[in-house]
Amino acid sequence: MIMYTDRASLADDPEVTISLGDGNTIIVPRKSVTPIGDPSDLIDKEVFTWEYTYGADGTYTVAWNGINRNPGILNITPPSDQLTFYISTTINVSALRGFNSTPILTVAPIDKASVGKRWVHNPGAYDPEGDSLSFKLRVPLRTDIAGNISPVPGYSLPDRTFNCSNAAGTGSATFTLNMENGQLVWDAPCRKGEYNVAFVVEEWRVTATGGRIKLGEVVRDMQILVIDAENDPPVLEPLDTCIIAGETFTGIVRATDVNDDLITITAFGGILLPGPGGSAPRASFTQLTKTPGLATGRLTWSTECADVRERPYQVIFRAEDQPAAGKKLADLQPWNIRVVGPPPQNLRAEGGDRTVKLDWDKYICQNAETMRIYRREGPSNFVPDRCETGVPASSGYVFIAEVRKGANGNWPTTYTDTGLKAGVQYCYIIYAEFPSPGRGKSIASREVCIMVDQDIPYLTNVTVTNTSTTAGQITVQWTQPRKVDKLTPPLQYRLYRKEGQAGANTGYVEVKRTTTLSDTIFKDTGLNTVEKAYRYKLEFYQSATTAGPPTVLRDTTSASSVFLTVTPSKDENKNITLSWTYSVPWRNEILPHTIFRREGTTGEFKAIATVKASAKGGTFVDVGSATAPLERGKTYCYYVLANGTYQLSEIKEPLENKSQQVCAELPKLVCPPILTIDELNCDEFLASPTEPPYQNVLTWEPQITGDCTAEIKHYTVYFKGPGQTDYTQIAQVPANITTYTHTGLESFAGCYVVTATDVNDVESDFSNEECKDNCFFFMLPNIITPNGDNLNDVFTPDKKARFIKSVKFTVFNRWGVKVFEGNDKDINWPGTDSKGNRLNDGVYYYEAQVEFFSIDPANTFKKYKGWVEIVR
Repeated sequence: MIMYTDRASLADDPEVTISLGDGNTIIVPRKSVTPIGDPSDLIDKEVFTWEYTYGADGTYTVAWNGINRNPGILNITPPSDQLTFYISTTINVSALRGFNSTPILTVAPIDKASVGKRWVHNPGAYDPEGDSLSFKLRVPLRTDIAGNISPVPGYSLPDRTFNCSNAAGTGSATFTLNMENGQLVWDAPCRKGEYNVAFVVEEWRVTATGGRIKLGEVVRDMQILVIDAENDPPVLEPLDTCIIAGETFTGIVRATDVNDDLITITAFGGILLPGPGGSAPRASFTQLTKTPGLATGRLTWSTECADVRERPYQVIFRAEDQPAAGKKLADLQPWNIRVVGPPPQNLRAEGGDRTVKLDWDKYICQNAETMRIYRREGPSNFVPDRCETGVPASSGYVFIAEVRKGANGNWPTTYTDTGLKAGVQYCYIIYAEFPSPGRGKSIASREVCIMVDQDIPYLTNVTVTNTSTTAGQITVQWTQPRKVDKLTPPLQYRLYRKEGQAGANTGYVEVKRTTTLSDTIFKDTGLNTVEKAYRYKLEFYQSATTAGPPTVLRDTTSASSVFLTVTPSKDENKNITLSWTYSVPWRNEILPHTIFRREGTTGEFKAIATVKASAKGGTFVDVGSATAPLERGKTYCYYVLANGTYQLSEIKEPLENKSQQVCAELPKLVCPPILTIDELNCDEFLASPTEPPYQNVLTWEPQITGDCTAEIKHYTVYFKGPGQTDYTQIAQVPANITTYTHTGLESFAGCYVVTATDVNDVESDFSNEECKDNCFFFMLPNIITPNGDNLNDVFTPDKKARFIKSVKFTVFNRWGVKVFEGNDKDINWPGTDSKGNRLNDGVYYYEAQVEFFSIDPANTFKKYKGWVEIVR
């Protein structure tokens, strides 16, 4: 346990009581006291060491509870000097896991912060076994009188204690801890004083199956002293890097100071500590220059294979200025150095009967655990960067096997890859992986490629040479096998065909059989190539007989024809979409495909475009050109020339395979008509209003010129009444009629659209919307005489009022008391109360809430108020 103490403090710990986490405690005497840092700071480093043996596997928390904290800590509830502080290390002891050391913190927490300046700290944590470390903040802990562990009261992170801005003045202050490298940054304090923080260094190990196990953790609880100094800290400029194991690393670190102060650079890290048994460190750091405002230093490290690991090594550089007056300030920065394994050397490949034997030199790093082997068809030309390890997926290589170091410690240096395809060029690459806990990888070997003997035929063409429903023709072609001297004659081809492109091995019929190896072309006739694709399967036999079953099937391969579909656009866009599919053993996604077109059903095809396709098919949208766009009403014919390759030097490319020819007319558009509706003259209507039913007369003008088709099958009329949001079909009208009368209406209110439908049952968009609304008139009298003479006996609207959907009518007496309420749309109030009792003569007040039939929401609801006198 290491404590950093203020020499001016009255506190002294010549011995400490350590809780061992298994119920036992021990008293440990102080081993050493060493002054560190600037002499004026009076800081001592106190070290306590002990040895203890646990009786069983388990997880144990070793802890110490300090007597009190410093007084006046600003981010803890006062009085802080009445609070203890609790620090701990958690260890996980497992005999099965083997030897393990907890993380070691190499950098002392002694650097001061300055008001308004960015402050940094890094504990310089490293793990001797190369386990992964992670860092996280936590609330400082204490123990109460009862011995319970709890957070210190009133704690806040330093940046949240006061309302401060960052050093650049561009935002609020921040306090962060990098979870991967432990860099602690406060940007920036604004009030001087002492602050407390704590963080945890967690140790993780990756298992052989890729899982993560937390082995333990170490806690640092520290004070940050903020001073008000007319000084700026220096700035370090280290760079992350990597090195290949076995090489000597030399790196230069640079520090500058805007105040031109002299700078002292020091370095901390596991590689700078003494080795086992107190041996000299393998890495060293030397300051090279120290001039006003600039200092440089050199880090030298002779690496070994044992240094290879996944996580980088971290060296913490500390640059401290030496101002002429005032307190010194420092900058700390981590420099990550990754050590990777050297590439395996002299990978070689030797071909056999559909096998490849690999061998390579004995790997220089004998502490590696496995050699991983990757394969792909055809070269990738992948060359790793200087420190790029493993084999990236982007190279196209796939993992096929690994060989491991034997129990005797010897490394295999060969591997035989079996079950390969003849005539294919296979490429290989290997790299080494290192064991836990450090793990790590090597750089990949150079790529080596070899061609497996082409002793089988390859299908190269399934091309449509004539398009017809009854006399279609497909030409099938394959390569003649080479190096067949090891095969047993007679040799034989058998070619089969089935409908469709699917690769299932069913539905085939034999169409050709021959023992003549040079006979590699077959023209299949009498096919329906307009509507169907076809798939062909080629079988190659040795020890064959002219009749009866052959004895040995050497190989089988199959491929389909290219099938094209053409889809003309039916909207305002003038284009035709081509889609084609195939299922073939060669690669159609490498080379561009060519699109051919002709205008009309006769004439010469011309290439109009080249496009890339996928392994299964392609698409192309033909829009014509700027000078010659496609025209509606014309027929265009197409075929696609698919260009493929096996990427084998023995088979020429491109493999050209045509689709069938497909023709399609770019149809003319079905254009919506232009609609009109008869006009309602409200003055005339109200002068002589009529009762329902009413009617609306629609008339439209067809659009059948230019790009609009004249082949109209019928028109469809749609209606939307008052309060409705969607149109409803109300009629279909023959193509020779362009008018429609909508009868039987309760009111004139409503909106209409019309569509045209062509002979192919394609319906146009809606026409323009035409609407008609009602004529609104509503007037009430101001006197009624309900005396039974049938003259003005009831209160009702003027006779001109029309298109009323509902009325809510309410009557009040002169004191505002409601005496009548009714819902008769004609009102028909006879001068009674709601129970039918006759009301006294006099003046009454009414409110009529009227709902009209209207397509305009502003006209739908109206409120009328007034008075009426009852006189009998």
